[in-house]
Amino acid sequence: MYIRGKKAITPFMKNITAFHTLLFYMFISPWLFAQSFTGVQKQQGYAVFGDHTTFIFDETLYQVKPQRVVVTGEFRKWDKDLEQWQLKKTGQQWLLTFDNSDFKVIGPNTKFKFRINKGEWLNPPAKAKNKKGSDLVFMLQSTQLGLKAEIRSNCLIWAEVKAPKRPLRPQDYRLTDAQGKVIPIAGVLPNGARSTLITPAKVLNKKRVYFLEIPSLKLKTHCSFDGWFREAFSTKELGANIDQGKTSIRIFSPRADQVKLYLYKGRLDKKAYRVENLQQDPNGVWEIIIPEDLHGVYYDFTVHGAQEPGNHFYETNPVHISDPYARVSDDTWGKTRIWRRTQPATPLKNGIPAMEDVIAYEVHVQDFTDLLPVKRAHKGTFKAMITPGLRNKRGKKIGFDYLLDLGINTVHLMPVQEYLHFPTKDWQASFGNDAYMKAQGISHENYQWGYRTSHAFAVESRYRSKGSEPGKEREEFRDLVQAFHDKGIAVIIDIVPNHTAENMDGNFWNFHFNALGKQYYYRTKNFKHIGAYGNEVKTENRPMVQRWLIDQCQHYIKEFGIDGFRIDLAGQIDQQTLIALKAAIDPDKIVYGEAWIGSNDPHFENNPDWDWYKEDAPITFFQDELRNAFKGPVFELKDPKKDRGWAGGKFSERANVMKGLANQFTDDKTPLSGISYLDIHDNFALADQFGKNFDGRYEVDEAAYKIAVTLLYTTLGPIVTHGGSEIMRSKAVAPLKEVVKQTKAGYKVYMHGYRDTYNHRNANHFLWQTVGQKPRGQNKNDYQNMYAFWQGMNTLRLSETGKVFRVAKAVPEGYYQWFAPKNREDVLGYLVDKKVLVLLNVGAQPYTFTEVTLPAGQWKPVANTQQVQLKKGVGKNLLGNKVHSLKLKGKSLMIWIKE
Repeated sequence: MYIRGKKAITPFMKNITAFHTLLFYMFISPWLFAQSFTGVQKQQGYAVFGDHTTFIFDETLYQVKPQRVVVTGEFRKWDKDLEQWQLKKTGQQWLLTFDNSDFKVIGPNTKFKFRINKGEWLNPPAKAKNKKGSDLVFMLQSTQLGLKAEIRSNCLIWAEVKAPKRPLRPQDYRLTDAQGKVIPIAGVLPNGARSTLITPAKVLNKKRVYFLEIPSLKLKTHCSFDGWFREAFSTKELGANIDQGKTSIRIFSPRADQVKLYLYKGRLDKKAYRVENLQQDPNGVWEIIIPEDLHGVYYDFTVHGAQEPGNHFYETNPVHISDPYARVSDDTWGKTRIWRRTQPATPLKNGIPAMEDVIAYEVHVQDFTDLLPVKRAHKGTFKAMITPGLRNKRGKKIGFDYLLDLGINTVHLMPVQEYLHFPTKDWQASFGNDAYMKAQGISHENYQWGYRTSHAFAVESRYRSKGSEPGKEREEFRDLVQAFHDKGIAVIIDIVPNHTAENMDGNFWNFHFNALGKQYYYRTKNFKHIGAYGNEVKTENRPMVQRWLIDQCQHYIKEFGIDGFRIDLAGQIDQQTLIALKAAIDPDKIVYGEAWIGSNDPHFENNPDWDWYKEDAPITFFQDELRNAFKGPVFELKDPKKDRGWAGGKFSERANVMKGLANQFTDDKTPLSGISYLDIHDNFALADQFGKNFDGRYEVDEAAYKIAVTLLYTTLGPIVTHGGSEIMRSKAVAPLKEVVKQTKAGYKVYMHGYRDTYNHRNANHFLWQTVGQKPRGQNKNDYQNMYAFWQGMNTLRLSETGKVFRVAKAVPEGYYQWFAPKNREDVLGYLVDKKVLVLLNVGAQPYTFTEVTLPAGQWKPVANTQQVQLKKGVGKNLLGNKVHSLKLKGKSLMIWIKE
């Protein structure tokens, strides 16, 4: 029976016969399409009639008149196919009715969303009561018949029974072990309206798998370990650590029966020179203290336990695993290495930039350094990134000096924690002669951005100097941090705790967590991983996973001097863990992350203490609404007039541009709530978005591009830029098509083309020859001018005048004074804090701003579409306390500052 509030759908309604189904389509369905739905049904986006569900899209609520409407969501795994799940137009409503008996298509508490026309995503109506973040939720807070059980101790099982009438006799329940053996139940007592205490007649082993049933209700579930997992916690230092000539080794595996340690003198040694049995403490930590300094020794483990559903101990999968806390991992696969603590870089002389001052520059080490004129052993490494004195053939600064001259104050490194690459031998054997892979520069190496962390405490081993020993990467990374610190630039790193390398691309490996305890470390359902990206680590109700996240951040601060973190898919990390993380690190550290993708676990999503979105974000989030208004969407590029935001021609976005500039979106509590940006590593590069035919290699609409940049640099709070956008870096060398490859070892490789170039090497290169390049031949891009424009914007924003944008607290009404004519949505002017005047014209026709009165003083023009010159200006000054008429050409900009 399905229960919602105090009403119930009867068994009759859950068992409609084929005849009844025929009657539905003959009589009820035509009536359904002709009826007027209630206001609530239209706002919530659906109506339920017995076994049938109707999606409802009402044009009046969304204030659009689309040509096509599609519904997608968790029930479709957010499939973006616009040919499926289309609604049919009936007047101002679009409808789709389907058989949803037993909720087999879409179940309660499932997120969904409407898309229109060519794929534009629409946020829910403002009055929708089933709104959650930017999604609608089907039957929000509804309750299905169900059973949930936890083993709390060797003598107690806690159960939650969802039923109209809960049975309370021992004989109404059935408890079995993983082999099907029945265990008698001694007693059943109610605790709450649903919570039920069940006492077995004999002592259980809480590490083992048990199943609980209520036969009369046809309900069965396995007894999860949440009951004691949420309390399994230790403060002992994990991993391999050397102190005072002794080496302590600790690893957490609460359900293991035995853990063995193997020590090797060499990485390729097949036989250990020493094997030790670790001892388990009461909190699940397995440990040994060896009275020797084992620096440089290689090690791994075998983890032993019962062969039962969901277990991947040695008895089920006879493999050795590595240490998730290891400081050194040589290319993920195989043994890790014991290493002494690293001495950190010295702190920034003037301190870490305040969050409101941050101009972050996101960059991938290999992309930035692959084509630099350095020794072959240094290409693609930390060392190359900080090599000074490099010049291209035009004599222009490139590499480290180029980045210093750009004028940013924070380097945001894409993942530098050890991440998964497919094994090189298998890769080369599979793709060495593959034409597509050759064209993308990946026929001999599995290139990756790094969003597949395998060892969170180890530094990416492929970034060390070629030919140096494993472990050298730690010193070289520390030296990189020091080099930037010496120049007054903060360094933050992109951490990826939301999913790990063990289950990427549809594969399953036992690097460590799967073997140590999949049920502990990951979110699972029926003993299987859940998650759109292979797996989801379970930080909620798992204090040692929560600690793992906090520990890795503290590790990079203590051993390298890191200044902050960008958290990948932070929306999949529970709110309490992120609050704890912020409390555990220094308050001056920079922290921001992605809010928009949540968990695939409904228990997580339905718990307000865990789930969060922008309105209750515990960290600064990427402000995607501002991004969309300024320069357009990120998933598909089809229509130049609609897919480049206001700067590119979608003039109807002007109101949202104004909200973005003045920090007035609904979830912008302060300018620090979100971090503003135009493009980032994901999706299309900014140059391709503004390029002719969405290809930025030869002809970018530079005027529109600069207007988008101006919007970004004149908004409130912190900003982050995508490395290479300042020289219009394009990814269009990668074709825009989906390609699936498979290695000889059977690993699948998914290639998305230039909309997502996470594994395309050539497409991501910094083309250093373009620095200083002016238009020539078929290439009409003025790279030299764009770089200079971007330099100027950095100088302006970090100047004394730029403080009007670098604010931390909510600004008063009128902080932005608008010049927004109703008859021309393609123009916009704004006076910021009576100190900076910005005028923009994104239309083709000129426009004159009339009756512009400026406060008393001299107003110097410092920027136009061609240049930004803070010191010498770009024209004649204006006088304050005087009415001005200011004319702008089509597609142009001007900025004045009060001197």
